[in-house]
Amino acid sequence: MSLTVNAGYAGALAGEIFVQAFKKADTISKGCITVLPNVIGSGFLPKLSYTAGLAAYSCGFSATGDVTYTDKEVEAKKYKIEHELCKDEFHQTFQAQAAGLFGAQNDIPSTIQEAILLAMVNNMGAIVDTQIWQGNGTSAQFNGLLKQFTADTEVIDVSGTTVTKANVIAELDKVYNALPDEIEGDEDVVFVASKNVTKAYKQAIASLYGQTPNGDKELDYLGIRLESIGGLPSNTIVAYRVKNVGFVTGLESDMNSVSVKDMDESDLSGNIRTKIVFTGGVGYSFGAEIVYYRP
Repeated sequence: MSLTVNAGYAGALAGEIFVQAFKKADTISKGCITVLPNVIGSGFLPKLSYTAGLAAYSCGFSATGDVTYTDKEVEAKKYKIEHELCKDEFHQTFQAQAAGLFGAQNDIPSTIQEAILLAMVNNMGAIVDTQIWQGNGTSAQFNGLLKQFTADTEVIDVSGTTVTKANVIAELDKVYNALPDEIEGDEDVVFVASKNVTKAYKQAIASLYGQTPNGDKELDYLGIRLESIGGLPSNTIVAYRVKNVGFVTGLESDMNSVSVKDMDESDLSGNIRTKIVFTGGVGYSFGAEIVYYRP
């Protein structure tokens, strides 16, 4: 993707950049959350419950049971990320000087413009992943999932501890045992865990079977997918159905924009300013289907 200094991307064009940024977030890239991509203002997660019983056959139609449908609102708030960089710092970077890319006007070559954009994307992905889980709900942060779980009495809480190679299997077993029976066999169920938990699990498996893992392998616990998520705090495990948890954003919204500005044209400072504006929010439908393990 090319980028010209002083140009900004907005709406659908910005959406292409945000797709790449969101792919850098573990929770999204690993398919551990349902993404609702074209939400403006608020998104709505469906809550459908249905009960019915058997009835003796007879001609005609007699409805039995109850169907309850409600929407749970998830607010997609507007956020920004801003940085200022000194162009001079790039003289020794990306072989720009050796290639003669900087002219007398100290212009930024396209290779470095692209590198700046890539850095913005990577930075945004890490921020979004942390916000999905740990956002504290203030005006400058998502109302993160862990904060919502803590406030929801229906979410199944499991008391945890510091997870180590010695106890990780026992601790994962607590989460597995707490899973509601009605979702335990659902192929959509996933365990997500902090980096230290999955690291301890790999070590425990290697120790049990006398093997040293060759490369990064897909993990599971008793047949349920286990994913390592960078945005989770240490010693945290969450189990849920992916379709029960949603990330709302306006990928093609006119409110989204990505801009890079060479300040030399306005103040001769030799700096570059970057700005990202986007919308986002997270939520879930059924708290009673979520298991939250924490110390």
